[in-house]
Amino acid sequence: MFSMFSFLNNLVKLKGNLYITDFFDILIIALLIYSLFLFLRNTKTLMVFLGLAIAGLLYLFAKSFNLYVTLLALRYFIGVSVLIFVIIFQNEIRRYFEFLGLIGSRQLKVLPLATRSPTTSEIIQACVKMAQAKIGVLIVVQGKDSLDQFIDGGTALDGVISEELLSSIFEPHSFGHDGALIINNNRVSKFAAHLPLSTNFKEIGKHGTRHGAAVGITELTDSFAIVVSEESGKISISKDGKLKTLQEFTDLEKEFEKYIRAKFSKNVKENKLTKIIKQDFLLRLGSMTAAGLIWFFAAYQAGIVEKTYSVPVETTKIPTNVVIQEYSPKEVKIKVSTRGEDSFKEISVKDFKIDLDFSRLQSGVNKLPVSKNIITAPANFSIISFEPSTLLLTAQKYYPAEIPISVKTTGKLKANLSLKAAEAEPKSLKVWVPEGFEASTEISTEPIDLTDKNESTVLPVTLLLPEGLRLADETVSVSAALTIEPTN
Repeated sequence: MFSMFSFLNNLVKLKGNLYITDFFDILIIALLIYSLFLFLRNTKTLMVFLGLAIAGLLYLFAKSFNLYVTLLALRYFIGVSVLIFVIIFQNEIRRYFEFLGLIGSRQLKVLPLATRSPTTSEIIQACVKMAQAKIGVLIVVQGKDSLDQFIDGGTALDGVISEELLSSIFEPHSFGHDGALIINNNRVSKFAAHLPLSTNFKEIGKHGTRHGAAVGITELTDSFAIVVSEESGKISISKDGKLKTLQEFTDLEKEFEKYIRAKFSKNVKENKLTKIIKQDFLLRLGSMTAAGLIWFFAAYQAGIVEKTYSVPVETTKIPTNVVIQEYSPKEVKIKVSTRGEDSFKEISVKDFKIDLDFSRLQSGVNKLPVSKNIITAPANFSIISFEPSTLLLTAQKYYPAEIPISVKTTGKLKANLSLKAAEAEPKSLKVWVPEGFEASTEISTEPIDLTDKNESTVLPVTLLLPEGLRLADETVSVSAALTIEPTN
């Protein structure tokens, strides 16, 4: 039975059972939770998600205290609820993963709009006049988030912003009347564009498609949308997924200036670090807290598991002038620990390395120390112990030398033939000579029988290496060229 005392006791013991990977584990989960809340906070799915999250926390609580009936009920409830959530909100789930894909590249460099500038005045005047004439309008001012991912269709324009241009685009018989006009970099970048419709009907209320599109694009980006209703002639604005109907035409200038000042003002004196910390601070703190709780109940409760691996000692990094004659033991037993039994499923002996230092080997018996510093283990594993602490190794060191090859023969040629020359190819070989021994003056070949030789010939030969010598190149082949001529 899990008690509050044991829960608090586990919290106290945390310090001794933490791995560096645990912090990365919590941080990644916190980022995912934060991005999810950031995406859902302006949509109606937020409350549904919060309900599922609360049910999940209750399940963890019930599991910790072994509440049998609650566990049984929540197990089926959460399973069915997640399935229903996926079916009903499949479009929102798709948009969330699109949102994740844009996080790293969504910030753009845009030319700033200025408050009370000719450009903003043209936009405001055009919207007011069209509102008075009850002409439907949907204008989206791009912030620092890219809109390309969410816009379908439309016609590229790159036009200078003017009251006449905006009025002509939204003229009732115009091609672009029913679409959205996009303003970016102080230009009309596109018109007659189609935007994603919001499903937040509580926010949209009794408004039409234009208002739904305005809320939809501002749910997904930091843009600013201006909507004019062709039924009532009223102007509405949307930002951060919130729709606001303005009571006076003069309110449009105030809202527009407020948005421009927040997004494009260069005179903000607030320290950037302070701004980053303050922005969504409670949301970030909540995400980190939630990730910490999830980690504590899901990972920390799994406990620390220990296992021993017998890791072979590798001698592949031996210097070329050294030969290992014998070493013992052939493997090192390493006891490691990590969080949870599942962590060992993908781990094998090959994931552990023992990096012994062979650079100081001497001829004879060597003692090589084994320490934690030379043992490489997976990042989320801790080395508890290892044995032995010393490796005994018998080695022989060599020095290089180049020794000529002497071709040896046996037997006699026929009476009318004589051996004029017997040369090896190559004429000499590079070899390794054991320390403490002098290099030989020559390397002999196995004797070549001349009895059956009738003419000059070239044939492969076998070398008779003096004891202890090693060829620098084991793949080298040696041939003997015999020059045989008739006697006078």
